[in-house]
Amino acid sequence: MTGEDIEAIWQEIEKEGHRESGWHGRKISRGSPHDLLAGRRMPSGSVGLLYDLDASSVPPGAEWPEGKGFRTKVQMITAGSGGKLRVALELSGAQYRDVFSALCADIANVIMEHSPGRAGFSAFLRRLQAWQRFMQLHSDRGLSQEQIRGIFAEITVLEQILYPMLGELQAVEAWQGPRALHDFDRLGHALEVKSGSATGDPVMRVSRLEQLDETTVRSLHVCFVALRMDTQDGLSLPALVARQRDRLKDFPGALQRLEDLLVAAGYHESQASNYAEPQLKPASLKLYRVRDEFPRLRREDLHRGIVAGKYSVAVNACSDFQTELSDFAAVFAGDEDVD
Repeated sequence: MTGEDIEAIWQEIEKEGHRESGWHGRKISRGSPHDLLAGRRMPSGSVGLLYDLDASSVPPGAEWPEGKGFRTKVQMITAGSGGKLRVALELSGAQYRDVFSALCADIANVIMEHSPGRAGFSAFLRRLQAWQRFMQLHSDRGLSQEQIRGIFAEITVLEQILYPMLGELQAVEAWQGPRALHDFDRLGHALEVKSGSATGDPVMRVSRLEQLDETTVRSLHVCFVALRMDTQDGLSLPALVARQRDRLKDFPGALQRLEDLLVAAGYHESQASNYAEPQLKPASLKLYRVRDEFPRLRREDLHRGIVAGKYSVAVNACSDFQTELSDFAAVFAGDEDVD
């Protein structure tokens, strides 16, 4: 199921000329135990995805995400112990229709990969929350160059450091995504990934005051990934993502988490053609232990009137704190603090 498939169904329903108020839908989950429909609501003419499921599949207090470009409506279809709910994802702005069709197709595919019940609902809700974050980041221009490089660098750390160290399952589980303070966390040991140029005097951009405060975690390391443009041997972000999907195909849970985190970071396959450039190649990966006089800001060192801030750190100024991969592994892959 693709966004184009969903769009074609919406257009077919529109041609049917329904005028009665309410949703007019067509089932898209044939051959699946789930009840999923692409629909058009009258009289507004808005389009959406309808998910009919057992009320018992939804845990008490479930929160229904809404995002830029879509809204979520929940309706009781039948009451009682065997009751049914309808969750409607509805387009709320015509300018978002292309990405909304991709959202609907992606969520439908995620639901159909799972069995009915709470497991299927949980997978649906996780992906919908990821799309909520995607839509918050979404612009007509897509990801910025800085965002592309940031995602590329994080996946590079997965491939070159964490897969060999932890295995695929634990490595992807340690990836925290864009909402977290640090890019990777395992048992309270944090790893923050920064990317920059492989030439000149590179800097690390720090987005929050707490990000390089090692007192908030058991240990804190930074990995600086120096990237260079390489049209011969480099990879685009979609090519690097495709390599992860192939590597994780035998680990469905890890693959699902990877997809959720990519969407939350603002990347979805429906926009992959926008990211054929740049083609990047890691020139080096350097690890640093944040401790002692490492150049950073900590909230406790600042006037209490300073409540937020961003700053940059010269990578060359961190050389005294560079650490070996084996020393990092002893901390991050271990269960105990290692000095």
